[in-house]
Amino acid sequence: MKGLAWVLILYYSLVTVLWIANSPYLFSIWGVIIWLVSIVLGYVVYKQIKEKNIIKHLMLYSTSFMVFLLIVTGLIHLVVTSMP
Repeated sequence: MKGLAWVLILYYSLVTVLWIANSPYLFSIWGVIIWLVSIVLGYVVYKQIKEKNIIKHLMLYSTSFMVFLLIVTGLIHLVVTSMP
């Protein structure tokens, strides 16, 4: 599980860079679906890690940050589409 956790943390870093760059790959339907699946997978990995160590905290913080970015993305989309 620790190996998968490190892969997810690297993936979350890539998503953050794509989010900042406003990449069309991330904001396509498939990009958002993969983003949501990675968040769910991150939560599952967080729950599966039994010992308290740095990787468990990193998984919690990075998965929470991904949820925050997804909420902000939804709010930005809502505001932009409601403009005349």
